[in-house]
Amino acid sequence: ARIDDFPVALAFSPDGRTLMVGGGEGRIYRVSAETGSAQLLDDSSPGVLDLAWQPKGALLAASSQDGAVRLFDMEQATPAARVLHRSPRWPAGLAWRSDGQQLAFGSGKEVLVFGADGQQQHTIAGHSVPLSHLCWRGRDELIAAGNGALFLDRVDSGAVEQFVLEGIPQTLSLGADGRIAASGLADGTINFRYLNNRKRSRMSGYDGKVALTAWSANSRYLASASTGATSVVVWDFGGKGPEGSDPLQLEAHEERVEALAWQSSGALLATAGKDWRVVLWRPGPGSRKPLDIQLLDGPAGMIGWSPDGKRLAVAQPSGAVRFFSLSAA
Repeated sequence: ARIDDFPVALAFSPDGRTLMVGGGEGRIYRVSAETGSAQLLDDSSPGVLDLAWQPKGALLAASSQDGAVRLFDMEQATPAARVLHRSPRWPAGLAWRSDGQQLAFGSGKEVLVFGADGQQQHTIAGHSVPLSHLCWRGRDELIAAGNGALFLDRVDSGAVEQFVLEGIPQTLSLGADGRIAASGLADGTINFRYLNNRKRSRMSGYDGKVALTAWSANSRYLASASTGATSVVVWDFGGKGPEGSDPLQLEAHEERVEALAWQSSGALLATAGKDWRVVLWRPGPGSRKPLDIQLLDGPAGMIGWSPDGKRLAVAQPSGAVRFFSLSAA
């Protein structure tokens, strides 16, 4: 498929048949993963920031550079945007709860929580810095991050617990088991916060900002890459964890890694780079070789797996959107 914009956000529908693509110039496209047809959904914002499709539902949330969060009912033949919130501040960390019943995002030093009906339910204040990242932890907790601080928020009570982050967060990733929050930092380190016992650790040695982090489906491996790096660093949290151990170094790209993504269920990791390559891996003890390498017609920009893990979407800066189907050898 091809869109008339450069992709900055992707969101698959729960059934994996539709991919929503948000562009830096403000357009949102609905792309069929089965036929490759692309349809313009909306072009009312100055630039898309993030997209989030409601789990098990039909609602698409979109945040944009005009400070608005919009909601689209994708069951409608021609979905119209409903503005949930608008602020001079850019929304941060657009995220649905796993059951799809609540939507949360940061706005300045506050976290706002809306119901699936579009009504605001909670405002969580008490954060010492403006928020840049946010994700859910179970049903009643949110993890948020800003410059030098990590927060654990209770949605039901509004309580906020603050931790030191020791840097400017570029990423915030939480394992599916909810144990460890990982933040890639601008100083070339990763901060790990063990949320059950509040322990923290840091991993260093990156050349540049750690701009990419992602947990495997079983929460054992954290894949990461720094700005400009051609290799992917994978930390193993099995057994005693990564402290004092050497990470896996995955090397197949000849130019910088632009994106990485794990299957939502499964053991496969996909990476994409400026070198026109999309690489498939199954990282593990003694396993550092790629399973497959696909060549594009230009640099890759963003990638994302369908919810069932059988299809990989690759969006390129040129506006090309490609789909790869996973098949067993």
